[in-house]
Order: sequence, then C-alpha cells, then structure tokens
Amino acid sequence: MNGLKGLTAYLLERELVPQEQLESYSEQVDLHLVWAETERGLHMGNMRYRAVFNLERFNGHPGRLMALVGSWLETHDPDRHRHDLPAPAFAIEPLDLGNDLFDVELILDFVEPQYLAEDDNGEIQAFGSTWSFVPFDLWLAERGEVVRRGQ
Repeated sequence: MNGLKGLTAYLLERELVPQEQLESYSEQVDLHLVWAETERGLHMGNMRYRAVFNLERFNGHPGRLMALVGSWLETHDPDRHRHDLPAPAFAIEPLDLGNDLFDVELILDFVEPQYLAEDDNGEIQAFGSTWSFVPFDLWLAERGEVVRRGQ
C-alpha cells in the first residue's frame, strides 16, 4: 500500500498536525486479477483500496491541505485517470469556532499493480511455474551506446 504509506509520510513531513493527531489506514481492499507478462514480471493483478486519513485538531487552512494533497497526487499518482479513481473527498468538521480547530477526514482510492517474479523456490504456483511476490522497482536506461568489436 505504497500510496497510503507515501501520502502519510508526506503529510507528517508538512507538520500539519503532530504525529499522534494523524491516523491513516486502508479499507475496502480488493484484487482484480490480470495475469499478463510484462517487463516487470508477471502482472498478477491490481490491488484497489480506499485510504483514510484523519487529522485531529487541524488548525491550518483547508485550502493548503487540499493543495498539498493535489500536488502529491500529481507527482506520485499521475495515472489515476486511467483507473477512473474518484477525486479526493474531504470531510471537515469544526470543533471550536473560537480556536479554528477542525477534525479532517480525507478519503482517497488507490490502484497498485502487483507483480510476481519467476522463482524455483517460490511459494506461488501459476501457469506451470513457481513464482515469488516481489515489489518491483523498474529501472530504465535513458541513454546507451552500442559498441561493435572486431570491425
């Protein structure tokens, strides 16, 4: 649940509320099976989940929070439109009108692909092979050089 972990860390870095006043968790987790070979390995499926973020006694401007969340999504989840994910949902509840304190609930849906790597010692069997679950980081060369020797 990379989206949940990443956005939680980002919000904590921005010091919107003390760490003990920020709670985040996932709910409604499901898996859509794909089973397709890709350059990252066997694309087993897409995990879709709802991430919930609760900020207690938030005293900042709600617009700043919305801008921070929007910019994080633009940078870290730019393909949201491909999965028809809904826009972030904010529920803002005033606690004390005199102190401008709010409890804020942010709800976001994420889709994260899940990949398997072929492994003779793996625990997952599919398509006549044995596989392991491996979080993939794809490294692509941005430039290269072809050298022919002997000519």
